[in-house]
Parts: sequence; structure tokens; C-alpha cells
Amino acid sequence: MRPSHVVPVLLLALSTPAFAEDVTFEYTDVEKCPREAATEEEEGSDMPLDCPAPGGEYTLTESYSAYDYFRRITLKGDSQFSIELRPKAACPVARFSNKVEWRMKDGKPFAVIQRVTCFALDKAQSGPGKKLGEYLVVRGLKGHTSVSGEVPTKTAAANTKARALADSAIQKR
Repeated sequence: MRPSHVVPVLLLALSTPAFAEDVTFEYTDVEKCPREAATEEEEGSDMPLDCPAPGGEYTLTESYSAYDYFRRITLKGDSQFSIELRPKAACPVARFSNKVEWRMKDGKPFAVIQRVTCFALDKAQSGPGKKLGEYLVVRGLKGHTSVSGEVPTKTAAANTKARALADSAIQKR
């Protein structure tokens, strides 16, 4: 089989009805996540966001620098586990969509999909400049960390391809 046929065959295998029934998904709307109130010392700074993920095992954390945003997934009770939701492509300044998609099996997340827009630094080196690209960042969670990739959003059927990549974590077990 030629390499160009691997992805369509994989997508066909992952779209079978039996497999589709096993995998569910949930969204986290980051705008609805609570933020801690700023203390007097922290006034004027952006408070990090800690948002519980479906199933309660993971936390979505968002933090900030002077001009950039960072998102990661951490596992409660395992301080060593952390997944960055930033593309591997050049992304000096990242902006994340408000929704995070959690791919689930038996009510437990196994992968996450996040839309990220990447920008160059502006001329003053103080914020976003020219748009470099937009990606669906796919990351496998604990036990599935071999699943890692980005699908450019301009790709035909980008959402379907990102979900197939995420769901391949279950197929590998």
C-alpha cells in the first residue's frame, strides 16, 4: 500500500459505526471557567485560569506573559504530567479558541483537541503581529501521549482529520 493511501484507510477504519459508538466527546468553554479573584498585590495582572476537565482527572490551565498565552493540561495527583497545547510549528505568539474538545472513552478523556492561531511578534516585539497559521492541536493524555500532532485548519476536513488522529490513541491499545 502506498503511503498516500494510509490516511484514507485509517479514517475509514476510525469511522466505522462500532468505533464511533465507543468514542464520545465533550467541550470545555474556557470563558465559563472560574477565575480566582485577584489579591491586592496582583491587581492589574491576569489571573491564571484553572478549569476542570470532564471526568475530574485533568485540569486545563491558562497563563499569560506580557504578550503571549499558554495552555496546558495537567493530571491531578501527578505533578510530573503536563501537556502543552501549543503547536510544534513556529508560534512566537499564540491565541487559543475558547473551546477545548475532549475525546472520551467510557467517560474518561484520552485526548484533547485545541484550535490555536499563531502570530509573529509585532515590530515593537510587544505583541501579536502577522498571522502565521492556525492549527488544530491534538494531544493524547496519560497512557496515550504517543498521539501528538497538528492539523492546519486550511486542510480539507481538518476537524475530521484531527478527531481521527486523536481517536487513533484508542486504536493503538
